Amino acid sequence: MIQTSLLTEGAPAAPKRCFKCGEWKTRSEFYRHPQMGDGLLGKCKVCTRRDVQQNYEARRERYLDYEKRRYGPKRITGIMKSKKRHPEHERARLHLRNAVARGRITKQPCEVCGAARVDAHHPDYSKPLEVRWLCRKHHMALHRMEAA
Repeated sequence: MIQTSLLTEGAPAAPKRCFKCGEWKTRSEFYRHPQMGDGLLGKCKVCTRRDVQQNYEARRERYLDYEKRRYGPKRITGIMKSKKRHPEHERARLHLRNAVARGRITKQPCEVCGAARVDAHHPDYSKPLEVRWLCRKHHMALHRMEAA
């Protein structure tokens, strides 16, 4: 067993064992959890994501009811219709969102004004990681120009 008290500053962090899969992994492969003794969740990110997906699928109706109560039926219905009508758009958005979350892509400032708070604009949804970073104002202006 590795004693964390023996670690000195600058030394590599001790690996941690996931209680679900039993694999030893680096500490960066665990979500932070301030209530745990070492500040990290006991199961790795891969196992956590799998558990969340399985839980959502097992209780899908319950979560949809909750989302309807939280956001209202019109919003959920509109989102579901959009996803059904344009599944390739949803796949591209999800692919990009995951790439940003995992650090494979970093958000850039708005191409036009340099604002830090930006949206991703997909000129071609078949290339989900090729986007233009635009603030909301310039993103909507681009869509208005494309519609005209």
